[in-house]
Amino acid sequence: MSQSKGNVNISGAQGDITGINAVGENSSMTGVAIGAISGNVTNTINQLPDSSETDEPGIKELLNELQTAIESDVNLSDEDKEQALKQVQAIAEAGQKPEDGTMQKMVKNALKFLKGTIADLPSTVELVQICGKLLPSISQFFAL
Repeated sequence: MSQSKGNVNISGAQGDITGINAVGENSSMTGVAIGAISGNVTNTINQLPDSSETDEPGIKELLNELQTAIESDVNLSDEDKEQALKQVQAIAEAGQKPEDGTMQKMVKNALKFLKGTIADLPSTVELVQICGKLLPSISQFFAL
């Protein structure tokens, strides 16, 4: 029985990937990290309480919408998506203690990062429009 080794490159893959056999050498996988971080972000967001007001979204709903917009945006590279999702996760973690000064600072930095990420995108891109709506509401939730 021969032993083979190598890496596989699957770009843009999301979700569970099983049964991959690497053939050849030096292939790489991109997109898998997005699936992993996406699952972590979802779990962190789901730990937040649902909105107490029926007509106003709470932090959980805002972050769910932001996560979906980032994941579905075709203008961001996989690396940018991964970094943006890490910021959403940081905000979700801070959502457990929104009045904590350290958490507020973390959110402020995450929001700056997200604004910087979308700054070079055309204003007609859906992610830019969604962020224009969601980021001020997220900031308000943390009293920033």
